[in-house]
Amino acid sequence: LGPRQAAPDAQTKWHAALALDGVVLVIAAISLFWSLGAAPIRDTNEALYADIALAMAHGGSWIIPHLNGVPYIEKPPLLYWLMALSFKLFGVGAWQARLPDTLSAWLTVLGCIAYGRAVAAPLAGRFAALVTGTALGYVLIARNILFDPLMVFFWLSALALLVLAVERRQRAWLRAAAVAVALATLPKGPMAFLLLGLVAVVQLLVAPGAWTRRELFKFYLDPWAIALFLLIAAPWHLAALDILPGFGWFFFVNETIGRFLGTRIPDDFHHGPWWYYAPNLLIGFFQWVPLLAVLAWFAPRLSGNDAASVSARWARNAAITLTVFFSSAGDKGAYYLLPVVPLVAWWLGVRLQAALRPDEGDAALRRRLGVGALLFGLAALGLWALTLTPPLHAELLRSGLPRAQFSWLPTLVIGVALVAFLGGSLLLLRKLALGLAVFSLSAVIMVDFAAQLAVAKTPDISQKHVAAVMRQILPAQTVWFSWQTFEDHDASLLLYGTRHLFVIDSTSEDLWFGCSNDPRQTTCVDQNAVRQIRAEGRPFAVWVSRKRLQGWLDSGLAQGLRSQPFKDSVVFYSLGTK
Repeated sequence: LGPRQAAPDAQTKWHAALALDGVVLVIAAISLFWSLGAAPIRDTNEALYADIALAMAHGGSWIIPHLNGVPYIEKPPLLYWLMALSFKLFGVGAWQARLPDTLSAWLTVLGCIAYGRAVAAPLAGRFAALVTGTALGYVLIARNILFDPLMVFFWLSALALLVLAVERRQRAWLRAAAVAVALATLPKGPMAFLLLGLVAVVQLLVAPGAWTRRELFKFYLDPWAIALFLLIAAPWHLAALDILPGFGWFFFVNETIGRFLGTRIPDDFHHGPWWYYAPNLLIGFFQWVPLLAVLAWFAPRLSGNDAASVSARWARNAAITLTVFFSSAGDKGAYYLLPVVPLVAWWLGVRLQAALRPDEGDAALRRRLGVGALLFGLAALGLWALTLTPPLHAELLRSGLPRAQFSWLPTLVIGVALVAFLGGSLLLLRKLALGLAVFSLSAVIMVDFAAQLAVAKTPDISQKHVAAVMRQILPAQTVWFSWQTFEDHDASLLLYGTRHLFVIDSTSEDLWFGCSNDPRQTTCVDQNAVRQIRAEGRPFAVWVSRKRLQGWLDSGLAQGLRSQPFKDSVVFYSLGTK
């Protein structure tokens, strides 16, 4: 303010704060929803989960999820329910399938802002929201079909409500937390409840605050909170136990305990060293790493007992607990630590807000944040320069980066660097809100490139093109088979080509439980099924991955069939004799 300007009144400040919150929500919405449906459904878990939801939308069971016609009970059905509703409301397509996860991520951003207001830390909430809604790794995961973004929204809500309950000593907040964690178990299973319980126990042992440990433990065991949790979480589990034989062992023992211990049957999970998550977290935060490092090193430590400081320590402890827990697990996945991104952003956001108090001297911190933003811009230019070297240039092309997208790299990098330099310059000029907002726009540029790259790589990641070609060749009543595997590359055929695939001599890990309990062979069949349908003179097609092509040819089943080659597969078919 200039010397002659009057201080803004409370209403003006309120409107300014709402405007800033709105800017953050819009930037996060663009990052999360931009070109959401541009890329087709991928031949990964995306296709598996979308097919389950589509089966529900088309009249399948809403209690026992079915994948390609057989039970698939690795996870509870909340995500499938929401996708099925999305299909019913908006039609079947890629963005409709991804909408529940992406919307959950945006609601997490909104939750950060709301929580900031609840604990009198609006800047911290706004900062956490901006980081969560634009951190490249977090955003790219949230734009895929996975259980985690939906679970994270409910789980973080439960944690925030738990902190409010303990801080305010009010059981109503605890009961709301019980509702939220119950909802968090419905997309991901009991692990959500166990993780919240672990965080609560760590806090009980390490930092009970004004409580005695006995008092806090008794507070946790509120009968109404327990009843609300069971009322929401138990019905589906009990119904599945009653309907599906073998559910209890597979879901609770094999899928939950066995996955953590690394003994799950079949072994379909990722392995990694104890430090597996270190580089994955750097990718998760990506462009925000230099700025977060500045805050972690230079922002004042939190020693007060105000609500914001207490919540920040809870967030820090929860982030550490989750990282240690998943690092010790036998099963590792980069998306398991998705909640760590908003937790760390909240912890450092509170420290940033503390640094802006008049007695803290925040000018130096703002300059350091500006330097961090400039360093990211320089790093982007440096990485691009490395791609010009012959070895890395050749490696990128070998890795499948299309030449057209490779030629776009200079535009991408220069755009990201310019945004980083502009944001850093504004931070150096002590324009904190504007500088951070401008810097966050680098996410929009990178997300747009990722979306266009996925479209260009459609033949590598989806069977949409295969299905389109074969629809022109095959009659509508064609029976489709897949040779030996299912989820490796061909799962999206269920969305784009056929509603059912018979899997010959299945080695599929995702169909293992369903097919082992399918004596009628409604999905997993042997080679005689092909011979029989051929003898009947009916049209059929067999999708074969090029990696398994030799085994298919050695079987002799290809004799007399026509073939249509594609980049990573060959479809063998017969138009029938009837």
